[in-house]
Amino acid sequence: MSKSLQDQLLKAGLASKKQANKAKADKRKAKKKAAPQANDQAAQEQARIEKQQRDKALNQQRNEERAKKDLESQAKQIIETSLLSLPKDAEVRYNFVHDKQVKSIYVTADIQYKLSRSLLAIAILEERYVVIPNDAAEKVLERKPEWVILIQKEEKHSEDDDYYAQFEVPDDLMW
Repeated sequence: MSKSLQDQLLKAGLASKKQANKAKADKRKAKKKAAPQANDQAAQEQARIEKQQRDKALNQQRNEERAKKDLESQAKQIIETSLLSLPKDAEVRYNFVHDKQVKSIYVTADIQYKLSRSLLAIAILEERYVVIPNDAAEKVLERKPEWVILIQKEEKHSEDDDYYAQFEVPDDLMW
């Protein structure tokens, strides 16, 4: 059976028992220190990875907020540059639905006609309603859809309408 170097040195008298015990203690201490260092390195690596992930998420959030602000400013600029000025003495009241509530604005007869034919749209600019052309409304819809209230004309088309279309309405018909 082979003996350890330490046992051989003790037997030969080249080392004392005190030196052997000190060598064992140093060896245990070195092992204990080596294990935590490996754990510390792993923990440091894990902390570094987590920090990178947090920084990446924070940067992504900042980029999204910046993009949202850019879209809002673009939509606002489109509305401001294309809005139709309504005269102060406009007498025609135009009613429309926004957020399940009936709202109204005063417009001219020409603008009312165009709104009713879906040639113009209504947009929200700084908590007030403004009238803008449809092409501008479509551009704003791409950026901020909640800022545009499109006036859609309802086209009801049924089979009954097709059937009755073949009959001519008499000129003397009175309701």
